[in-house]
Amino acid sequence: MMKKWRWFEIFLIVAIMAGAFYAAFSDAHNFPNRWFVRDDAYYYFKVAQNISEGLGSTFDGVNPTNGYHPLWMLVNIPIFSLARFDLVLPLRLLILVLGILSATTSVLLYRLLSRILSPPVGMLVAVFWGFNIYLYQTVTQFGLETGLTAFSIVLFLYLFEQKERKWHTESLTLKEIAGLGFAAMLVMFSRLDTVFLVLLFGLYIVFRKLPLRYFLLIDILGISFFGFVSIILRVGMKDYYTYGDVAVTMILLSLVVTLPTYYFLGLYHHPRLELPFSLLKRILTGIAVSGGIVSVLMLALGRLGLVESFPRSALLLNFGGLLLWLMMTRFGMRYLSGERERDTSSALVLFRENWQTWLREGLVYYGILGGALAAYMLFSKLLFGTSSPVSGQVKRWWGGLSGRVYGGPAKRIYNFFGLDTVEGSDYNAWGLVTKFVIWLRDSLTQWIGYSEANAAYWQLFFVIVILALVILLFSRKRTIRASVKLGLLPLFVGSFVQVVYYHATGYSSAKEWYWVSQILFTLFILALFLDILFHALTRLHDAARPLIWAFVAILSIVWLQSYYLHIANLMPYGVAHEGHPYMDVLAVMEENTEPGSLIGMTGGGNQGYFIEDRTIVNMDGLINSYDYFLAHKAGKADEYLADMGMDYVFVNPALLADLPYKGEFDGRLGEEIASFAKKRVVEFYQVERSEP
Repeated sequence: MMKKWRWFEIFLIVAIMAGAFYAAFSDAHNFPNRWFVRDDAYYYFKVAQNISEGLGSTFDGVNPTNGYHPLWMLVNIPIFSLARFDLVLPLRLLILVLGILSATTSVLLYRLLSRILSPPVGMLVAVFWGFNIYLYQTVTQFGLETGLTAFSIVLFLYLFEQKERKWHTESLTLKEIAGLGFAAMLVMFSRLDTVFLVLLFGLYIVFRKLPLRYFLLIDILGISFFGFVSIILRVGMKDYYTYGDVAVTMILLSLVVTLPTYYFLGLYHHPRLELPFSLLKRILTGIAVSGGIVSVLMLALGRLGLVESFPRSALLLNFGGLLLWLMMTRFGMRYLSGERERDTSSALVLFRENWQTWLREGLVYYGILGGALAAYMLFSKLLFGTSSPVSGQVKRWWGGLSGRVYGGPAKRIYNFFGLDTVEGSDYNAWGLVTKFVIWLRDSLTQWIGYSEANAAYWQLFFVIVILALVILLFSRKRTIRASVKLGLLPLFVGSFVQVVYYHATGYSSAKEWYWVSQILFTLFILALFLDILFHALTRLHDAARPLIWAFVAILSIVWLQSYYLHIANLMPYGVAHEGHPYMDVLAVMEENTEPGSLIGMTGGGNQGYFIEDRTIVNMDGLINSYDYFLAHKAGKADEYLADMGMDYVFVNPALLADLPYKGEFDGRLGEEIASFAKKRVVEFYQVERSEP
């Protein structure tokens, strides 16, 4: 089958790379102004350039920083070693590298979905991935790690599906488990927050022969969801972050206590093994035992002062929710699953029979992941003074401040779980779903004149979710088979845990390119819907087959046309820029400073890369040193920068008037010497070296 459709893979690669080559050879001024427009991308570019030139892992040539994801930095270093010859040359090359990643990901998606679902579905998803403008901008165009992360996750899923097919007929070797471990390591280092995804996939792989693989992930999802919801419902979203650490502690305790309790009480056997009343007794016993232990531990920690005081009724809400979750999932599995577990051995017997295999495979898979992560953290601690990226620590600190210049933490309960009613919001983790619902809402409200936009959004959202569940249940066997092979359960739970990780204790300024696994999960669900629809149509009449292929061809042409128009409009040829700086703001900066100046900026990624004979120092801390972050937290960033020899500060004055900068530079900045306004006003100040 794959050889038959090899021509389609060639078409995908050629079509995607044609657009990449067109963009890569366009006018030089297009790159900073129209294509690579995200400051965060230039953090990689400038650090990679400095590493290649022997200045170490620094943005400003002085302060060591680890504010990036390591694998994408390794890719960037050889590319930006060329910046010493021409600043735009690496950007041209990078577009081609990102094009290769996009094309390869599209081909892998096509192979994966064609094998599990059908070639028409595989083609549609592959073309959509390669040519949809929203996906292309989010994943590929910005020049961030997103394209590498997407490729790594899809590669991991592709290899996982091969092993998922194999183990039903022959045993997996430790070498094959190790292969999955190394693929998971690539995923983790492409974006460190994907560690949750690959950790959960490990459970799905190691416990693959038992219902345990499903119920473990289902219960992790339930414990996480109801743990946070119980605190939020009890104290309200406004006051949640006062109790954020309590919520995290309660959830971690619940995981440690509840999962083993459920296992040894037999709640991880297939529910069809026993009568409904017996199953209900097990559920009630499991909730009573685990809930009692967790409640006692939480109250003890409170008395010892190890956790803040919290509303005790949250414990009742939590375990009430978990009771409903257990009943829904166990009885749902009992009545919806056509499978029946053959082995009726007790949990203890199963443990005795399987623990050595679980231990060996777990040590191989998690040994690779854990060893690699430990090595990275140790290296980072020794070299940078902190074991995790400083950029993430800065944004989590912002999330705990009352100032809102960087957005602040989640404001509503649906924001907490990655949803928002506003397009482009920092809280939209499930971007494809949100984008579709917003488009549908705006279209319908304009048509029928309904003014309650938020109400319309949630009405449409829940209608779509219910319809989706009905469609999936309509073709139950097909849904289960595809979901297992695609790993939809660990993909969803891992995506969910990643989202709540950011919002659990406050986080500011999460961006759309964080949410790669969420995009892939949504695409796979859409692919499953299409497969069910196409299968139903072909069963109705054979004439549906050519119509399906015609539908695939038409949509492919539409997406391909929009892709080329987007690139052509974005990257024009023949625009006269001879003698002009790459960015207008650079002229202002260079005219008002002398060569060799140190200029402080919040952000400043693109200016730091393109400015000549001057150095940009990052003031927000995202791509600065851990020592600077500690000084900034202590309100002494001005002293740190003055000691460093800072000459100028180029900043939006509104930022300095609010946290985290409020009062920090009072008395340090002299008179305004220049101003620049395009998207926002930024002003130049000379730094006073004397103490304020």
